[in-house]
Amino acid sequence: MSEIAAPRALPVEAICAYCETQPIKRLSLLGPDFDAWLRPETDTGMLVEYLPDASVTYIDMARQERELSEILVSAVDLRTPNELEPTGRRQILAGATLVFAEVAGE
Repeated sequence: MSEIAAPRALPVEAICAYCETQPIKRLSLLGPDFDAWLRPETDTGMLVEYLPDASVTYIDMARQERELSEILVSAVDLRTPNELEPTGRRQILAGATLVFAEVAGE
């Protein structure tokens, strides 16, 4: 019989501290992935929105994905709003759980 994984606390402070070192405007957990986060054996879907003047490459995103995976101790699947399917984008964005938002003027 397999063991049931105990729920984990989301390391919000560590995530926010990381985001403040990056050109990230907002970072959210994708809808059902907030519940999936509670199970350590699952990947965590995250939605990232960059600052308007940021020049972020796919290599930068891969590095951020790896670094966030280390913070969460869970594989992270990092996506931008433009990567979402247009037909479901509005519903996915509405179901996202905000974890970090840049404070205006900082």
